[in-house]
Amino acid sequence: MGTLKMDGEWRLRAESELNETPERHEAEMRSMCDLVLNDRNLVVPNASEFLLRFLRARKFNSSKAFQMLQRYYLMKLKCPELFSCPLPSECNKTFDLQAQCMLHNRDQWGRRVYVIRVDSFDSSKATIEDIFRTNILALEQIVREPETQIAGLVVVLDLAGLSLQHAKFFTPYYAKKMVELVQETFPLRFKGFHVVNEPFYFDAVMAVLKPFLKEKIKKRIFLHGNDIEALHGFLSTDILPSEYGGEAGPFDNRGWYMKLLADEEYFKELERYGYKADEAEGDS
Repeated sequence: MGTLKMDGEWRLRAESELNETPERHEAEMRSMCDLVLNDRNLVVPNASEFLLRFLRARKFNSSKAFQMLQRYYLMKLKCPELFSCPLPSECNKTFDLQAQCMLHNRDQWGRRVYVIRVDSFDSSKATIEDIFRTNILALEQIVREPETQIAGLVVVLDLAGLSLQHAKFFTPYYAKKMVELVQETFPLRFKGFHVVNEPFYFDAVMAVLKPFLKEKIKKRIFLHGNDIEALHGFLSTDILPSEYGGEAGPFDNRGWYMKLLADEEYFKELERYGYKADEAEGDS
């Protein structure tokens, strides 16, 4: 969806926040298409809508957007166990854990809200790789939405019950991969990370993460502890599950999972694109 097809409010936001004027849209899209054509090893969907998500993520700087596009596909090529997008039908055991959910409604600023509950992860039923790839699936679903490309995503990370079985999530290797995804690789605007119910030793986890974090992202991380009302200062209670003092009913990802399953063919199509392994080796 291009600039001119959006309604007035979203078009104004795209212009003020992302430099998306009609003239810049046309010029930078043309430049982006040329850059893609010049990368002979790369196969991308033949639609401007796909490239637009990268341009919006990099405020219509086609050079930076193209670098992000390259990193996005190299990430999937070099680390598929974490970053390749699974089919929804392959994820039923992970969704049964009720550990992840994209909330039905946007927040008061039009942002998507994604809730992750660490206590619900059962390492005997889903691996850290399963969890990681389900998060990729969630991101791939919402990045198609023009409103989300403009307004971005907020993550609520509930660390109640954080234990040794979850420690692998926060090793330097996985921490660095998560940070790369957020800061450099995935074409979404990550607007906030709200950590709730974190144990006292989460400071040690933050110490692992901080060397990898840019100042902009550091400022978007909020640690609320058990003070759920502090979370309400950022996210309206009408969209939150009742577990977080909200009015949207109990946490339940089944409706979201049904929507993902309905898009199965789209996710199959996604896997057709990217760098071909043998051709990209020379670029590494």
